[in-house]
Amino acid sequence: MSDFFGYSFYESDLLHVTVGNILTLIFIIFLTRLVLRFYKVFVHKQIRALDVFDKEREALFIKSGKNIILLIGVVGAVVSLGLMPLLEAIFDYQLITTEKVTITVGNVFILIIILIITRILARLIRIILKKNFSRKTWVDEGKEYTVFKLTKYGLYGFAVLVGLTSIGIDMKLILAGAGALLVGIGFGLQYLFYDLISGLIILFEGPIKVGDVIEVDGLVARVKQIDIRTSKVLTRNGKYIIIPNSKLIGEKVVNWSHGTELTRFNVEVGVKYGSDTALVKDVLYHCALRHPDVSKNREIIVRFDNFGDSALIFTVFFWAKKTWVVETLQSEIRFDIDREFRKHNIHIPFPQRDLHIIAPSNQDPFKT
Repeated sequence: MSDFFGYSFYESDLLHVTVGNILTLIFIIFLTRLVLRFYKVFVHKQIRALDVFDKEREALFIKSGKNIILLIGVVGAVVSLGLMPLLEAIFDYQLITTEKVTITVGNVFILIIILIITRILARLIRIILKKNFSRKTWVDEGKEYTVFKLTKYGLYGFAVLVGLTSIGIDMKLILAGAGALLVGIGFGLQYLFYDLISGLIILFEGPIKVGDVIEVDGLVARVKQIDIRTSKVLTRNGKYIIIPNSKLIGEKVVNWSHGTELTRFNVEVGVKYGSDTALVKDVLYHCALRHPDVSKNREIIVRFDNFGDSALIFTVFFWAKKTWVVETLQSEIRFDIDREFRKHNIHIPFPQRDLHIIAPSNQDPFKT
């Protein structure tokens, strides 16, 4: 029996495959599939029965468990086939060799593993922060996003340093390279450097946060994403625009969401000469007051602005939260004003001009 299991299919200095290796491999594959099936049926149900995780965290937990089981199965398969000497030879293969640094395939593999683990940790941290911040009323979407971004950048920065150290790169070389990079930035990559610094200022100081409504160069948009170099905003037309962070810091930006939630808007209208101005004032006031998006806690003002060429000009001022679609709000108030004007027989005039024809006294102006 021992001769049967020890029968060799292939033999070399680095690899020796026998019948026993093949049977062990088959058993490991069968066992891995069995464990995956058990994990899917039993553990999946237990997680849902506990009702501890939300859907995103549950999916991440289940996927991570499956990947760990598969990784253990792959390691077992490698050991069963006697591939360790071959793998050691592959991992020891030198890709880059200098006087101070030697990078092997194994170093690159370790770096990849570190980055994968970092990515999983970043996703897990995001889920945990989202779960915890959702219970706190003082944490808005912008603060949550800022905390996650800073944590993510710090985690990836730490992972890169650990990864570079693990492959044998001296930290002194990294610092020297960073110094040379900064010199290059100072000469040729100034705008990129400004964008990066501006991104850090936005994330740390928080003058603009995700979810804010801002106005840049007359364009009103909602901030959807803030990255280290650029920010992504969504216009009211449904278009995404990428804006360099230096533009948000170095130029004039109106943040409609900063400070108080209320903003003052107005609607202007002209009425016919001879109209009852007191009635016009009352109609405009109540049209603004009864709109559901207009604040009832702030004063509504109706102002008689001017005697126009063809009309008496009135403006009604009001406060509202709905700054993102203020044009729609103003339109709805105008519809209401027009309806009330018709009901109270108040007319909105159109421009009129008197034409005087002057002709010589000895000539009939109507003769040709």
